[in-house]
Amino acid sequence: MGLVDRVVEYPGRVRLDPVPGEENVYDMSRAEGEITMYGSQLNADTLTEAFGLVYEDYTGTVTYEAGAIGTRALAVNMGMATRDGYKLGALLIMSATNASAYHIQPYVSSGTVYAAIFRATAAAVSGASITIRAVFFPE
Repeated sequence: MGLVDRVVEYPGRVRLDPVPGEENVYDMSRAEGEITMYGSQLNADTLTEAFGLVYEDYTGTVTYEAGAIGTRALAVNMGMATRDGYKLGALLIMSATNASAYHIQPYVSSGTVYAAIFRATAAAVSGASITIRAVFFPE
């Protein structure tokens, strides 16, 4: 499937409507006139298919005892950074519980993708769940 362009009478035209009670603040809406063709919906599924991307989601859990800020742990070992005919293009944090308690940094080391967890507080964290999406592009 290929992507289909949106075809309208006035491409890019917008209407600015003043927001009552807020000086110099406007709501913006499309004012493109007649729509000849709506075009492809842009979302993860259509873009993944259009560009021939492959992705995998990995979920892991981590538990910290109360302790020093900045402690680092590996939560998710996501396998090799390449797939047959594809190379790693992006690492995305899809979801995380207790997000205020740590910072997540995906990284690659020796061809393996990891998620490093950096503590932001000294509080204990129990059973924090992290989901990371690895997106692979055609080589």
